[in-house]
Amino acid sequence: MSDENADEEPSVEHHYGSAAERHFHDAVYLHDDQRLPTADHLFGFAAECAVKSLLLRFTAEVSMTDSKGRTSRKPWWNNPSNNKLEPLGHIANVLPAVSLLTHGRTGADLLQAMGSLSDFASWTEADRYTDGTSVEASVVACRRKAATLVLALHEQAVITGKLS
Repeated sequence: MSDENADEEPSVEHHYGSAAERHFHDAVYLHDDQRLPTADHLFGFAAECAVKSLLLRFTAEVSMTDSKGRTSRKPWWNNPSNNKLEPLGHIANVLPAVSLLTHGRTGADLLQAMGSLSDFASWTEADRYTDGTSVEASVVACRRKAATLVLALHEQAVITGKLS
């Protein structure tokens, strides 16, 4: 289901959401084929893209404008801990901004999905440069579940237009 009008250029939020789905489906395929290192990496990218899409859709503190006021290719957020604009990078760097989505909200689905992101706290893009032997099946399974929850929340938010 598209969240864009046919006459309009797809939004950045749409692109992040589409990338989340693409990475997730590829990760599931690889995970089912026991190709754990790459599956793990793609689950991280999927969750990262879905969260960035949600942050851009539902918070005013995240935008595509960098600290110098220029249009950026990646999202930036106003970090309340230091009151500075900072880029939102990989999933481990995005986790502090997740509190913007849950602040003042009591929706069980939202809190469960956002809480599951802690499974990505030790995820790092540097893992793509290793031989993959340190990847544990149980960790990948937890990250798959976390990505599943976040993508389901994203899909629901796109359909309903709100976080619950």
